[in-house]
Amino acid sequence: MRMQFQAGTDPNDLSDSQKRRMAGYCCFNCLGLTSTAAFICAICSYAYCDFVTRNVELNDGYTVDQVCSEFGAGGGQEDICTALLNEHGIGFDYFWVTVPVDQQLCYPYTLLTPSGYVTPSFDTKFNSARALCITAIVLGGAAWFTLMLGSCCKLDQAKLKGLACYFFLATLFQGLSLLVFRSNVCSPGFFTPYFNSGTEVTDPDQAPVWMKGVSCGLSKGSNLAIAATVLWFVCSNMLPAAVVPEPLWEGPAQELPPGVAPAQKEEAAAEEGAPEQAAAEEA
Repeated sequence: MRMQFQAGTDPNDLSDSQKRRMAGYCCFNCLGLTSTAAFICAICSYAYCDFVTRNVELNDGYTVDQVCSEFGAGGGQEDICTALLNEHGIGFDYFWVTVPVDQQLCYPYTLLTPSGYVTPSFDTKFNSARALCITAIVLGGAAWFTLMLGSCCKLDQAKLKGLACYFFLATLFQGLSLLVFRSNVCSPGFFTPYFNSGTEVTDPDQAPVWMKGVSCGLSKGSNLAIAATVLWFVCSNMLPAAVVPEPLWEGPAQELPPGVAPAQKEEAAAEEGAPEQAAAEEA
């Protein structure tokens, strides 16, 4: 954004109101950068298929190859079975696994097994976390887009401060997307349908005989969600100090003398230009 004072002006020659206005312009510029970073982090947190890192621990006496051969769904899914028993990631729309050789791939939750297409069941907490993450992106993106329009469209100060509500709600909803850690994706029986050939799991918290437990941890998506939450919160606190600059298509703003209203300034300019216009008509 442009500064509305001439370059090279000594800050010591500015009045207190002018200094506060310049600080407000600087805060508005920083607000645009911060909201852009928050918006990018929020989108990437949802787009990654590794919001949560998931680890499976086997009981003593069981190996990965043994479990896949005895309890796997078969049908050419041996690589996925092996990958699911090692470290893998959980996203809102996809999950990632490492297949030979050291290649990480994202897979949809609906997979084809010898018994047909199988999809794990998602509980209310997982679906709520996904919806809250999307809502945070929409609200924060709307506020960010409005700020970007401030460079070419007139945005009054009251509307600017009203964006604080959008940023605050984005902060709240983005933080609540971490509710996924309390969902059934971190339960032992989440991926059980892939191993029992589509048999319905009545208790997803019940571990199979070969599984000791499951642990979940932060991953790229959740780390980006935390970063977006912090940045949305910073944006909501920067808004009260920000001052909207004049749009780029308007001419440089000029400081009015004390006690002169904008309407009086326009009348004075019209009176000064009247003699010049009359002389041009006579010529």
